[in-house]
Amino acid sequence: MFRREDFKKVDLLGSGKKNTKIFKALHKPSKKYFALKEIEAKNIEKLNEYKEEAVQLMKIKNHPNVLQTYNYYFYETQVQTFRLAIVCELMDENMNLERIFRKKKQKGLYWSEKSLEKLIVSLISTLSFLQSIGICHRDIKPSNLFIMPNGEMKVIDFGESKDHFSESDDGGDPTLATIRGTPQYLSPILWKAYVVDKNTRHSTHNIYKSDVFSAGLVFFQIASMEDVTGFNNLNEGEDMIERGLRKLRKSFSEHICEILRLMLKFEEAERPSFVELAKLVLTSEENTLQSPAEEKKEGEGDEENKADNDSLAEESKEPSVLPNPPNHPISSSLGNNRNHWESAEVNAPVGNSPHINSTQDSLPSHKNSGDAFMTQADLFRNYVEQNNLFVTYGTQMFWFEAGGRRVGKVPLNIDPDLEEPLKWKTHAKSSTEFHSHVVVISGNEEGEFFILGGVKKNCFNYKDSVMVEKAPMPEKSFFSAVNLKGKIYTFGGFDIFDKIQLKQCEQYDIEKDEWTPNDSSGNLHTGRSQSSSCVFEETIIYIFGGYNKEIGTLGSVERYEADKGVMTALKIEMPTPLRRFSSIKISTTKILLIGGLEKLGKESDAVFCMDIESEYRIEKLDKIDRAGVIDYPILIDTVGNIHLFVEKECGSLPPFDVSYSFLEYS
Repeated sequence: MFRREDFKKVDLLGSGKKNTKIFKALHKPSKKYFALKEIEAKNIEKLNEYKEEAVQLMKIKNHPNVLQTYNYYFYETQVQTFRLAIVCELMDENMNLERIFRKKKQKGLYWSEKSLEKLIVSLISTLSFLQSIGICHRDIKPSNLFIMPNGEMKVIDFGESKDHFSESDDGGDPTLATIRGTPQYLSPILWKAYVVDKNTRHSTHNIYKSDVFSAGLVFFQIASMEDVTGFNNLNEGEDMIERGLRKLRKSFSEHICEILRLMLKFEEAERPSFVELAKLVLTSEENTLQSPAEEKKEGEGDEENKADNDSLAEESKEPSVLPNPPNHPISSSLGNNRNHWESAEVNAPVGNSPHINSTQDSLPSHKNSGDAFMTQADLFRNYVEQNNLFVTYGTQMFWFEAGGRRVGKVPLNIDPDLEEPLKWKTHAKSSTEFHSHVVVISGNEEGEFFILGGVKKNCFNYKDSVMVEKAPMPEKSFFSAVNLKGKIYTFGGFDIFDKIQLKQCEQYDIEKDEWTPNDSSGNLHTGRSQSSSCVFEETIIYIFGGYNKEIGTLGSVERYEADKGVMTALKIEMPTPLRRFSSIKISTTKILLIGGLEKLGKESDAVFCMDIESEYRIEKLDKIDRAGVIDYPILIDTVGNIHLFVEKECGSLPPFDVSYSFLEYS
């Protein structure tokens, strides 16, 4: 039995939808570390719905390929909501399949056929067993899979799972089920319902066969080392899969390609279930994938797979101290699987709330839980809150004409099928001209901006078509700035008279209308203009890149601690020196660096992701659609797309609105 008071949270591992946070937690009585998944529920109905994940996981005991769940408890918070805590096995994040895939792709590495076979066999075996006891995962994707030391897959995150028992091997007739999963990995029938038909709630489909398609996309992704965006598109997806399989046949055996071909059948009726796939994969040694080797002694592993994984994943800094489950080999028949892994009744939860009878509250059926499905906007707002992101929401953007007086306005484009860009319209005209080197930063409300610096000591506030002059700031241009907790922080810049890059930084108190220079300890170590600054925590700001006439375009990074007034030069370098680019925090640990100018003024369309907690590791992601200078603030629309405003004609014309989806990298 676990109790809330027995745990000490030591680290936030991640967060996500359903108001979820995952902590590394010390169980004080045993001195062992666990993963503690906490889900906040607004009412008792939501609490019962969220308990479904724990119920599903606790049906499976000692399955080596499923995340171990030890128990759960819940309690009432001080604000009259409820919090469910699921106590799970602590995994090594370095062995997450999504993370390993990105590292391999960055280094141009591929999985060997032997390693790929083991991954495929282990996942099909695991998911066929789950199907045989009536559990469907419904969110198969690389980030929900881990690679174990023996080279097999382990499945995590059953938050979208459904209890649906069927006696037939094919998973039974299609049923009306809530749409769950990640759009990139949805089956074609779900993709059509969600994306084309705009149906965000229900679709009639075979839930197991939908998971088969998702798993097939995962296997194709790691075999080809290519992302699988668009493969479930009804217009082009089938052709993309066929071309991809032809290419894979040059590198892998026909056995692997045939399994992928079956899993990626567009017609659901032609696609096998996991139970049917398992019979193909695990029972015929002559013409299908080989079964894994026999059970190994503790500590032994597949050396080829170990080399594959160890070259990419560092050792966990905090090794798990949980007891390891029995290391059963993957069986050559599903009957043996059922003998190894026990399906158990779930004990009554332990609760601290005096208002809940924890032994009598029943769990609702999924058939009645359609109203619990959240919109994409709801999910994203929860994501922003849980990840403590410092973003500016917006439905429209404003532009201030460099060297002119026009104020333009354009609505954000959130329709991916819109062929023609939305047009800017004149919104207002200023009584004075805007200097070409001013810095524009978002205010505290939508449509509010501060226009700072330039040739003069400009500090203007623009809101509701009204421009108000504020206290003058130090005279400089091309500095970076952020708005944090009622203060605007400026970093460096260019002194137009002395022609030097500045180290000086300032703070502007919006309420007091007062500028204050930083002490020397709060100034930059390297004078820089055209840099990018990004709020990471409520007291931490990172300053990236920029330009210094003695050095050129910069790749260095500095960190400012606002509560202490201290600037630190970090011993890291960006992969490419950049200036006049943009940066934004996208998760609890990651910052994107986007666009800008490289050395010699070359326009960049690159996107880099820096992981703060992984020793500032930086990897390159998919490009943006248009290269160039990004001086305007980033806006976030209601569905979670970044909107970048790429400079056009040196600012004399309104910028291009370029959207970028970042959630798959978060």
